[in-house]
Amino acid sequence: MRTIALALCLFPGVAPAMDRTTADTLIGRATVAYTQGDHAGALALFDSVHQHWRSAGLAYAIGNCHFKLDHVPEAIVYYERALLLEPGAEDVKANLELARQRTMDRVNELPAFRLGGTWERWIGGRDVDQWARRALWVWSLAFIIAALALLLRGGLRTAGLALAAGSAVFSLVAVGLAARRLRAVEHPAAGIVMQPRVDVRSEPREAATTLFMLHSGTKVSLGTERSGWVEVTLANGNVGWMPAAALQAI
Repeated sequence: MRTIALALCLFPGVAPAMDRTTADTLIGRATVAYTQGDHAGALALFDSVHQHWRSAGLAYAIGNCHFKLDHVPEAIVYYERALLLEPGAEDVKANLELARQRTMDRVNELPAFRLGGTWERWIGGRDVDQWARRALWVWSLAFIIAALALLLRGGLRTAGLALAAGSAVFSLVAVGLAARRLRAVEHPAAGIVMQPRVDVRSEPREAATTLFMLHSGTKVSLGTERSGWVEVTLANGNVGWMPAAALQAI
């Protein structure tokens, strides 16, 4: 199992009631329990840290525990959460695919723009803070370039100020992408079906026509919520309504 102790971070709304030293100690105990085959004990320890801290590695570890305990929908939830925090994690993708192979539903995705996946990976960044770091670095670089340009004369000054302005613009774009990335983590637009079987209906009411049926572990995009129902969209474009209680947001 991958090393996760150094990847912990806090997000807005997560109470820092557990200090970093305690968290690392619990993660160490959980890792030992996992390697010894005590997956339930490891899950309890990992989950206690997850109440206060977040990281891709921690979500991945919790997903692994659920998978070993045959909690497939829960494993998928945490693997998906790990990918939200670290989109390029190949080990997480591999385990997510293993978990999906143990679900009943096979939903074919609609054809996508060829460069769409590459674009999403690029703007998503390797981790949640990547674009925030880039914004800080480029903004600092813009300030340095501008300060040096003011010491020059003529065309060199003009070129330097233009470069500084371009760097500042890129920094503002990076800030926007960082905000987008944080919103995606804090307010996920997808969820996993947790109940063994759920009827998806044409309207948000029990008496409405059943359009299709979904089973535990299936991923759906989340839309409008109304009176305890949520509009969901499958990867193949099918749309319907299902009880919000049957889902867990990623």
